[in-house]
Amino acid sequence: MRKELSMKVNVKELHNYCVSVLKFVGMPKDEADIFAEILIHADQRGVKSHGVMAFMRYVGLIEKGYMAAEFSYTTVVDNPVISVWNANRSCAHVAGYYAMKAAIEKAKTYGIGFVGVNNSNHFGAAAYYAKQASDAGMIGIASSTASPTMAPWGGKEKQIGNNPLALSAPAAKAPAVTLDMAQSVVAYGKISNIITQGIPEIPEGWAYDKQGIPTEKTNEVYSLIPMGKYKGFGTSFFIDIISGMLIGGATGERCGDSIDGSSHTFMAINPPAFGTSLDDFKKQLDDRVDEFKSCPKKDGVDEIYMPGEIEEICYGESLTEAEIIDEVVDQQNALAARLGCEARVKK
Repeated sequence: MRKELSMKVNVKELHNYCVSVLKFVGMPKDEADIFAEILIHADQRGVKSHGVMAFMRYVGLIEKGYMAAEFSYTTVVDNPVISVWNANRSCAHVAGYYAMKAAIEKAKTYGIGFVGVNNSNHFGAAAYYAKQASDAGMIGIASSTASPTMAPWGGKEKQIGNNPLALSAPAAKAPAVTLDMAQSVVAYGKISNIITQGIPEIPEGWAYDKQGIPTEKTNEVYSLIPMGKYKGFGTSFFIDIISGMLIGGATGERCGDSIDGSSHTFMAINPPAFGTSLDDFKKQLDDRVDEFKSCPKKDGVDEIYMPGEIEEICYGESLTEAEIIDEVVDQQNALAARLGCEARVKK
């Protein structure tokens, strides 16, 4: 496989580019700032599949009228612990940001906060929202339904999304432990990255063709292989239930950009409400991380990493510059030129 070609792009300039384009298509500045931050945060963590690579898609949704340029929501359910919002097909990144903030506020008083959002769009990398809660000293959980990219285990027709799930818990000296995963072996965005670069093949074990046979050819990719086989399908199914059916949201084909859109859940859990102080909770998590770090290593292993630790290291190294694939930079500049927006990503 051809080696990925990328370049370092100034984070502030990249943020300004995204905001300029979003304002050009009608998004208010404060919302554009939130959207751009979440998008670029994925690139800074090394999760290019959910970063600026996807920006053209979101701008296209606004242009087609499938995503509202300005955020609004209608409250469907609201009580001290639970809220359900109809996002009115707003930008899911902005909706997710405010929904997790609302969940955190509920958890401050009642120990747990749950905010469901339906009638939305693709919300990008789930880790950002879970980390909002861990940054606030809570356990965060974020999940979402998605349009079909996988078949039910044993089937060959794609009928379910890879339905991302992220969890994040705060520690004292260690980075927050953050697990962010699709339910397929890899997110489809990784395959999109490969296709964008004109690479004809993907690694073995990532995808099926239309007959449900494993393929390594990008032009034959039809569906994704679930992680853990039936386990990945089962986890996605339960996210359909909790992040979709439970809150009146869409699942399967109904999650399409032009139909009902994705739906999401955001949960915050406040440790002191369960009888342990936040300091004690963080210390316990640090101690457990230390236990894992001190585990005897296999031959050839230099370090045992916790969930999200590699991404945190990448983020720490990308505070001022993010690594962006060459073709993605070219796409952004072509997008701005097509719109007639003067903003550009400097190469």
